[in-house]
Amino acid sequence: MTQSSKLLLQVLVLVLIAGGLGGYAYFGVFKPDEARQRKADHDLRLFAPQKLDEKVDGGAPPAEFTHLVVTFNGETTELEREPGQPWYIVKPVRTRADHLIVDGLISQLQSAKFKDTIDEAPDSAALAKYGLDQPKFVVEATANVAGEERSVKIFGGIENTFDGSVFVRRNDEKAVYSAPGGVRFALGKNTFDLRDKTPFAIEESKLERLSVSSVNKNEYELVREGKRWKLTRPADELADATNVATMIAAASSDRAVRFFDDTPANRKALGLDAPILKATLTLAGGKSAKLSASRVVADGGDLFYGLREDDEGTTLAQMSASALTLDRNVEELRDQAVLQFKRELVTRMVFHDSDGSEVVVEKDSVDASADSWRITKPRPAKAKVFKITGALWTLSNFKALAKGEQKPGDWAKYGIGEKSRWAAVYGEDGKELARLTIGNLVEGTPSAYWVRGARDQVMQSDGSRFGELPFQLAVVADEPDAGVTSP
Repeated sequence: MTQSSKLLLQVLVLVLIAGGLGGYAYFGVFKPDEARQRKADHDLRLFAPQKLDEKVDGGAPPAEFTHLVVTFNGETTELEREPGQPWYIVKPVRTRADHLIVDGLISQLQSAKFKDTIDEAPDSAALAKYGLDQPKFVVEATANVAGEERSVKIFGGIENTFDGSVFVRRNDEKAVYSAPGGVRFALGKNTFDLRDKTPFAIEESKLERLSVSSVNKNEYELVREGKRWKLTRPADELADATNVATMIAAASSDRAVRFFDDTPANRKALGLDAPILKATLTLAGGKSAKLSASRVVADGGDLFYGLREDDEGTTLAQMSASALTLDRNVEELRDQAVLQFKRELVTRMVFHDSDGSEVVVEKDSVDASADSWRITKPRPAKAKVFKITGALWTLSNFKALAKGEQKPGDWAKYGIGEKSRWAAVYGEDGKELARLTIGNLVEGTPSAYWVRGARDQVMQSDGSRFGELPFQLAVVADEPDAGVTSP
């Protein structure tokens, strides 16, 4: 064997030895350590619904929690959830649960880990020392994993004042562990903590009709039409979608501070035998709900109470003044838009000045891009697209500062007539979609003008916005200034 062959053989042997050592380090040391770490991480969690390394279709199967029993300071609350449905308290009362509180509890069960093993075999005296002879809280949770029900029972003791942790036990395990202090706050919940505290919650997307009456003579009815709200009482007209949504959100978010048994005696004592506000909700799927609110004068100030009656039962609660949020003057709910049209349907705009001159801009179709806007009158010219799109946006967003006379017999006294300035928008078929007619300056105001829009009613509008409408060609034409020469 030549010297070079010997050297090559030695190198190969060394490579094999190194590979063997590497393989041993990886498969004999690293992999077992990794497996032990995974098992420790799994076992240290308060509740790991999935078994170690359990896989379904290449991933860990989801855990769907279906049942909870929470005992805190001697009060037991039982909760249930049907697949895909929200949580409900079923004992000691049947009512909706606060999903944020319940989700937080479940999250702690799955993510929190034991910090240390405090006592592997405590006697009765030790359990008393840790507050586990009479636990402060007990949580039983059941989850469905891959068609199999799995459960856990956590017992919580007192706080460890040294580091703020809490002493706990799990299932029938003898050991006492310490867990992060957050576990105590997330799992130690009574019925009030766990129940939903928004008796007047309204899911706007499912609300189809809202009928309201109050002792303040505020009576109205709102009906959904597609994505818009319409008033059908006291008059048939569009409602202001933003104001309606804000009102519903405010009513929905009012939180109860106390609950009462729904009895005739309690209703009378809380003024709900003769409520000052009544609302009837018609919801999607044929469901309905009734809301009532009262005000009771007390030494410390007015107290407010609310009653909800729906397909799931009744809820009687003390609330804040927001319980009367739905008691609105209908004027606040009317659509404040001066004009009503969809910008995307506009293909032609006419701006008519008081001297009779007009600027007309057009594009070929609703599908044409914004860059295709052009001037066709008083002469063909290239247009400043941003001026046209800005004017279109301004027209669609004019709001009434105030509303005046309905169906006035004499529009001329408001400066609205044949010689008025006006702006109109047209659709692809040539039909007029909307027209804004501008009248006189409102006396006593710096910039409010009388206008006529979609309604047969005189309105006040902000005149400072009229400057955004191109009544003169020079404002919108995209061409060099005639007085400027190139060098």
